[in-house]
Amino acid sequence: MKQYISELISQSLQELAPEQASGILGQSTFDISHPRPDFGDYASNAAMVVFKQFAKPPAANPGALAKHLAELCQKYDKNQAFSKIEAVEGFINFTLSEQHLLNQVQDIVKHTQNYGRSEAGNGQTVIVEYFQNNVAKPPHVGHLRSAVLGDALTRIFKFLGYKTLTDTHVGDWGVQFGILLYAFKTMGDRAVIEQNPIQELNKLYIAMSEKIETDPSLRDLGKKEFKKLEDGDAENRELWQWFVKVSLEDFERYRKLLGLQEFDLNLGESFYEQKMSAALKLLSDKGLVTTGETGELYVDLEAQGLGRCILVKSDGATTYHLRDFATYLYRKQEFNFYRNLYVVDNRQAHHFNQLFRVMEMAGWPAETDSAHVDLGFMSLPEGPISTRKGTIISLENLISEAEKRALAIIEQKNPGLENKAAVAAAVARGAIKYFDLSHNRHTEFVFTWDKALSFDGNTGPYLQYTHARIHGILRKAGQPQLLELVPPLDLVPLELVVMRKLHQFPEIIEQVTEEYLPNLLCNYLFELAQDFNSFYHAVPVMQEIDDNKQQFRLSLITATAQVLKNGLGLLGIEAPEEM
Repeated sequence: MKQYISELISQSLQELAPEQASGILGQSTFDISHPRPDFGDYASNAAMVVFKQFAKPPAANPGALAKHLAELCQKYDKNQAFSKIEAVEGFINFTLSEQHLLNQVQDIVKHTQNYGRSEAGNGQTVIVEYFQNNVAKPPHVGHLRSAVLGDALTRIFKFLGYKTLTDTHVGDWGVQFGILLYAFKTMGDRAVIEQNPIQELNKLYIAMSEKIETDPSLRDLGKKEFKKLEDGDAENRELWQWFVKVSLEDFERYRKLLGLQEFDLNLGESFYEQKMSAALKLLSDKGLVTTGETGELYVDLEAQGLGRCILVKSDGATTYHLRDFATYLYRKQEFNFYRNLYVVDNRQAHHFNQLFRVMEMAGWPAETDSAHVDLGFMSLPEGPISTRKGTIISLENLISEAEKRALAIIEQKNPGLENKAAVAAAVARGAIKYFDLSHNRHTEFVFTWDKALSFDGNTGPYLQYTHARIHGILRKAGQPQLLELVPPLDLVPLELVVMRKLHQFPEIIEQVTEEYLPNLLCNYLFELAQDFNSFYHAVPVMQEIDDNKQQFRLSLITATAQVLKNGLGLLGIEAPEEM
């Protein structure tokens, strides 16, 4: 609709000032937003913005220009989308027509799961890197943010017609594996580890990390083991491949537990081992590489306030930066992506600022075609999450506990429900994901069981229950007939509130992809559920004696359930029809 409004304003300017309009439109950016409800459904500041651009204005002031444009927009509204277009204090306000809102309800009922879908992406490739788990470490609640946010963004980009590719970029390379190798060689028992590989390998890493705290020289021994791994030592290679194999098997189990989509790519850092030399050569050929005092290789970003970007350490070991340069080059050359997203917590901001800046200096548009989708850090009531210190909640325990609590509530409220275990699992995952996604990704917050698993307020279970409640009504009434809805239907204000909220769904989805903020969709769905519940409590549906009104109201609640289901699905959350 915003695009349609923009076209109306452009047409109106062309008629009002044909000689100047094209140039002015080419250099003007005006807003189209949602004003206060009493001002209409949309408002634009176009008149105030373009008035300044005219050499000879076609009106005395911005207010007069807004009035002319409003009248012309009404003339060009061939779709009769608006019942009123008027100028108020220099703004142009647009009020959707009743017929347009009725048509929208019918479109939702007709197109079901495809309502809101578009081809806006035009098949352009978007790569989303998320849930970057580390080899030999069990994923915990701190990994949740990247996992569920990346999964939601991927679903939404696909819904809007982008070709999406997902990559876990597993952490399977670096000094930490030298430390793990040294720990295994000095303290490990393969027979014991094979019984529970990830937990036992993680115990080894924690134990060696504690030893390093009291004897830092042990870290140097770990670094030597990693250097041997990089140089192709047969024993270290065999052990490392075993660590990776059992870790990927465990990772797949957690992916299914969380209900994430399958990944298109699973290219760990090690995949770029043979590609780093080409990346280093590219930077060297551009004259960007400097040799440091102790022999390290780096790109000097001091003048830009970004310090030194180390590529190769003084001992010859490569860095995470060099692997990320190789990753960017591979993705760009292999997939020619439109957008390359790294869903990683905000502690990595400096790393990505360096990465994008260096690639720009080397002639690649990383600062415009790539983005660090940063995440505020999740902590526990007792403090920050730390694998080494053991202050974690495992994802497995989190999901298990959530399912127990969900099942207990279902047993209490609806003991006769079929497939209680399956519904409890859907509700549990929905509660966990929604708790995370409903927070603005930039915020820091504390994970607590009570808030995450609450079934009241702005929560996943509340939305799932609203969806199930509507289907309960429809089971009693039957599916609505697809009647031609023609005004006037004597619509009551609460009906119009729900209809206007439904109308916003496609725009909200597009806004999420522009700002990478799924919480905008969460907020929208919560408001829609609240509007529906207010409507249902105040306006008769099953008790309505006028058949046309009843059919319309059944269509309206069917459309509401569909949008709730579509929105939850884009967040990776199931919408049960019974709870």
